[in-house]
Amino acid sequence: MSSSYSSIRIRPELRAAQVERARRMTPALTLYFDEKYDLGKTVIPSSFRKVSLFECIRILASTEADVLEIPEPLWLRFAAKNLLLSGAWKLFGLMGRRRRISVAYAIENNDLRNLISPTGACHPLVERAARAAAGLFVRLTVDRFVFGSAASKVLYHSLDGVSKIPHRLIEELPARSTRPVPLDSTAESRLRAIFVGELDDRKGILDLTEAWTSVERAVPQASLTVVGGGKYATAVSQWCAEMPDSRTYAGFVQHDETARIISASDVLVAPSRRAGRWREQIGLPIVEGLSAGVTIVTTDETGLATWLRDNGHVVISEKSVRRDLPAAIIGALKTPLGRESVLATLPETPGRVASDSWLHTLVLPTSSEDRKS
Repeated sequence: MSSSYSSIRIRPELRAAQVERARRMTPALTLYFDEKYDLGKTVIPSSFRKVSLFECIRILASTEADVLEIPEPLWLRFAAKNLLLSGAWKLFGLMGRRRRISVAYAIENNDLRNLISPTGACHPLVERAARAAAGLFVRLTVDRFVFGSAASKVLYHSLDGVSKIPHRLIEELPARSTRPVPLDSTAESRLRAIFVGELDDRKGILDLTEAWTSVERAVPQASLTVVGGGKYATAVSQWCAEMPDSRTYAGFVQHDETARIISASDVLVAPSRRAGRWREQIGLPIVEGLSAGVTIVTTDETGLATWLRDNGHVVISEKSVRRDLPAAIIGALKTPLGRESVLATLPETPGRVASDSWLHTLVLPTSSEDRKS
């Protein structure tokens, strides 16, 4: 099976969006180890294969593929496996006298000190050593990079020697050709906000429920739909039941249905908070909201914060979420960006698809443009 593909992708946890996106990407064998909750009833193509670590290495040893896409290098939980897999890939290539490259798509945008310690407290000498070690690790495992956000590029280029790896910055944005589905005409009189994601502290759901009471007072025609499950699912369901005219808890829904609900909204709220070593990288709901022409209200934690702010969306400081979130939502609901104007800011090709096309071209770039972009 692997011999028919020139590329292999490794996905630690398979998501519905990855399956959907693969149809537009370079044909490849996708090997994955686990499945995310949002996969639901998604039909998995024959080019996807769930494997153990041993099976993955066996396939890398026997395949005739030339390009291996490894997961995010600074995903610390997967770092040891990344080193093992990329090392095996290159070793088997040398043994077979084959020219092979390993590539990576990066969206991590945390500060290195936070990756070292959840509190961000780090001795300068420890930080210096970590930048050197992380830089060496990345150079050993990756031959070519695409950064999905400007914040990610800043992080990786802070590591020793990584800026010399051929790379491009292609922000993870949806294509402008996507259009929102027709809205339900019976709901036109309402101003609709939506939250999509895990119902936990890091996604800011409690900050949203606290802010929403102020929104209801200021904008009586406002309604909020919450999509997702998690730690606070029961509490959010009960909270929504208290005001069913302006609050709806949809629970977990399939990916296609989530996209439809987002398209029927005016504002998507994604008040992400830092949690230990975790920081929002991009935020899939943000990408899906943009593809529907929806106005985004979020924090400066997402790697797309600068792009969103520059294009008229509402970005508030994570440190002042409780103070600023109510006014941010109210302002966005009262004066949302026009759907067509949001769509006009998007590229013709989805950022992730454009990145994939460049990553899975075998010939390594030699121009300075690819190194400095």
